[in-house]
Amino acid sequence: MDTTSRNADLSALRIPRDDGPKRRGSWVVPAIGTLLVCLAAGGLLWARSSGNLSLGAPEVSTTRVSLVTPTQASTVLTASGYIVARSKAEISPKSVGRVAWMDLEEGQKVRKGELVARLESQELDAQRKQFVASREQAAAQLQNARIERERAASMLKQQVGSQQAYDAADAQERQLEANVRSLEAQVRYVDELIRNAEIHAPIDGVVTVKKAFVGETVAPQGFGGAGSAGATFAVIVDLKSLEMEADINEQNLGKLRIGQPAEVALDAYPDKPYKARLRQIVPTADRQKGSVKVKVEIEAKDEKVLPEMSCRAVFLSSEAKVDEKARAKVMVPASSVVEVGGKKGILRVDDGKAVFVQLVLGEAVGGQLQVLSGAAGGEEIVADAATGGRRWSAEQMVRQKKE
Repeated sequence: MDTTSRNADLSALRIPRDDGPKRRGSWVVPAIGTLLVCLAAGGLLWARSSGNLSLGAPEVSTTRVSLVTPTQASTVLTASGYIVARSKAEISPKSVGRVAWMDLEEGQKVRKGELVARLESQELDAQRKQFVASREQAAAQLQNARIERERAASMLKQQVGSQQAYDAADAQERQLEANVRSLEAQVRYVDELIRNAEIHAPIDGVVTVKKAFVGETVAPQGFGGAGSAGATFAVIVDLKSLEMEADINEQNLGKLRIGQPAEVALDAYPDKPYKARLRQIVPTADRQKGSVKVKVEIEAKDEKVLPEMSCRAVFLSSEAKVDEKARAKVMVPASSVVEVGGKKGILRVDDGKAVFVQLVLGEAVGGQLQVLSGAAGGEEIVADAATGGRRWSAEQMVRQKKE
């Protein structure tokens, strides 16, 4: 082996001395990265604890500060129902016929016995005239038959006539008398049909439904209906008899009694309740619904109370005395009252934040606390904030649970 080849092979085995400094400084970059991560984690913890970061904010349910009236404070049961009429009449003719005249409009007031519609009766009038003429003819024949009978009786008494002639005259008179009575009955029958063609209001009230119009054919109820109007072509309701009808769960029936005071509020006018009382508990139950129907009499009704309106009844305690002049009380659930910084209050929810509001609390009523100052009612607050052992700050971000 020559000298050149030997020197080349030995140079390939030499350890490079230039990389030494780079290897000694390779730990610096990972250390800096670890430091940055720690700083970021510390910043996140500080931001979360200070309530300035919504990420990971607690999820809460909300409720509202309630304003309890004196009436609501003595409530034992509430129920929803509808306004119905105790006195209502569906107008229907006694016979099939076509409407010739009608004086009915929705909202119109009518009196009992007032003529409101009339059916066509031309054929009935013609039949009446025919029966009247036949009756007059039979009456004239009867008068002649009576004369013949008297003559036959006189001749028989004088022994000039025969018994057979008298009997024939007597039979003819009785037959004509029966014929006259029959025709008189037919005239009265047609007169009754003509009166049935005139439809009168059966009760005092207001027309709430109008289904038929002039020219349509109507029929009696149960007849199967005829024409486009059917059996009922108008409904009259006595507005003075309006009351509330509701279904009560069987389990709550023991809380009610006849004559129990109540308040009824229409859904259309919830801010104006009407004084009422429980008039009737219908003595039967609905096995499918598990409920019993009750009827509530409304006192001092006005024009705002209309049939079929939805409403809500509040049944009051019979023993409680309601002071209607007393002011409403502001109440909060006891489970929503928390202590922050040694002070008691609630967490008002506003724009995704729970802000502590200090309260001055009064007496406890059930699971509620009376608020003397600090809240006016209607504020949205964190529900059950005192449960779960969570520590709250004066202000922090929250996430509201979606129902």
